[in-house]
Amino acid sequence: MIQIIALLYASENGIEGLREFESKVIPILREHKGKLISASYNEDKTLNEPDEIHVIHFPCIEEFYAYKVDLRVVELSSLKSKMIKKADVYITNNFYQY
Repeated sequence: MIQIIALLYASENGIEGLREFESKVIPILREHKGKLISASYNEDKTLNEPDEIHVIHFPCIEEFYAYKVDLRVVELSSLKSKMIKKADVYITNNFYQY
């Protein structure tokens, strides 16, 4: 399994723009066995903080890569660039339990 942490910074379209893009890509993500575990935000964030933080799981890196090159996702790249100003993405594959 892999875990993806995505820090999303909205464009001038704000959270509504993020939601528009997400509503189109999340069904495709699910088709590739991806699961959005959580999408959270802080109402009192500062200008330097992300607008939304996603935690996403895929069963393996190959499923994630298949999602990334899915033609429907590729076709949404212009919408993504309109709605997301910046995204910091971190992928992990080793998990430690305390």
